[in-house]
Amino acid sequence: MSAVGDTRIDLKPLLGTDEATLDSKGRILLGKKKRDRLGDSFAMAIGELGCICIYPEDRWQERLIEINNTDPMNPGRQDYARLFFAMADDDLSCDTQGRVVIPEHIRKKAHLKEKVLLVGCFDHIEVWDPQEYQEYWKYQEVYAKERRVPLNQAYSKMKGLTTPASS
Repeated sequence: MSAVGDTRIDLKPLLGTDEATLDSKGRILLGKKKRDRLGDSFAMAIGELGCICIYPEDRWQERLIEINNTDPMNPGRQDYARLFFAMADDDLSCDTQGRVVIPEHIRKKAHLKEKVLLVGCFDHIEVWDPQEYQEYWKYQEVYAKERRVPLNQAYSKMKGLTTPASS
């Protein structure tokens, strides 16, 4: 993988938008291209917008290292970890048919019903309820503000940055 700022990129990005159906067991079928680029093991968490983010193992490890490298007594780290990891699961993989189970507590938090959208976001996949995704596109500035603001503030505090305005 290339360092930040390099002009060459050695990774294959997660891209495109696919429709999928959530079955009665909470599974979705990932297309072969997305499966191959996610790898054999991955993690998922509720992202700052309230959708599910699926991270390849190497990207997940980067998130863990970033948090682990912050003093555990840092209140921002504590808040961020609490908000982020409460709705996460790791060591996930697809079954032989290419399906992955989305844990029930994560499905409910993301408001998933039968139909979902799988949105490639370069280094992760977002799983959206189609109606929520439409709302996001209509109202990007205010969508999920009640989740975004506390997460961004905790992250900024963890990193020692100025806390962003609540816009």
